[in-house]
Amino acid sequence: MLTNPENNSPPPAGCQSDGPSQLLGAFIDYLRAPPTSGDSDSTLFDDGSSEMEGVIRRISELGGTPAITLQPQVGRPDRTVLYFHGGGYVSGSPPERYLPLAAAVALAANARVHVVDYRLAPQTPFPGAFDDCLHAYHWLVTHGGADPKTLAVLGDSAGGNLAVAVTAAARDQGLALPAHIALISPLADLTFSGASIEERKHLDPLVTREMLESTVTDYLAGGDPRDPRCSAIFADMHGFPPMLIQVGENEILYDDATRIRDAATTAGVDVAFESWRHGIHVWPVFISAGLPESAAAIERLATFFKTRAVV
Repeated sequence: MLTNPENNSPPPAGCQSDGPSQLLGAFIDYLRAPPTSGDSDSTLFDDGSSEMEGVIRRISELGGTPAITLQPQVGRPDRTVLYFHGGGYVSGSPPERYLPLAAAVALAANARVHVVDYRLAPQTPFPGAFDDCLHAYHWLVTHGGADPKTLAVLGDSAGGNLAVAVTAAARDQGLALPAHIALISPLADLTFSGASIEERKHLDPLVTREMLESTVTDYLAGGDPRDPRCSAIFADMHGFPPMLIQVGENEILYDDATRIRDAATTAGVDVAFESWRHGIHVWPVFISAGLPESAAAIERLATFFKTRAVV
């Protein structure tokens, strides 16, 4: 159980209004617009090159696994967040595009955030990403000085799946578990059996089934998509710490999130599930665009990380 009951309350009313904010609405229109010769994939994200005020950034290693570490410039962090980024296992290295989100979490939660730069497919297929993230976690709790009582594991999209898989492996290896686990728009079913992939495809401005199939083919390289290290909906989550799941209602991966919720709840996990009416895939990553929905979601993450579990 959590000491702060508001983690199980719905997202703030201002972010669940009848329509999205003007900024999010304009951003979704941009995503749906036909591409022009000047467009590129990089325009969808902040590439991390803009200065992030209020945080210290350094290149680091977690037992040999490369990472970027961010923390507030002022004061001493109260907690550690191990962050596994998304990108469908094929993009996001170096993880510059995810640093604005990591910086915002560092500031809002007064945390030291390690963004793991795991190896990517097709050069390194499964289980490369999983192995790197588990190695980083193992080192952090055994040699890195992180206190499990103030440690959170965070993952978005493919990183959300990695967060579940690493937590399960840590439990099975007898390692200390984190105090919290948080997932944003998890890509958690590489069999693509969720009904929302078809039912919500007209709503999702960012992700398509074809896009997912391409990245997953590169990552699996013939592996079994039902392996729980690849598809968290099949994972055993008994003994997990409290979990927060954030998902947008305009996502084709919506059912991945609800099925993790259901599996975790069945396993006795304390789950806070947030369904954001106007959310798109990993919308908090667009914090640098000034989206109020992104800022509100990160505030919810920070509040969750600050709660104390009752043993």
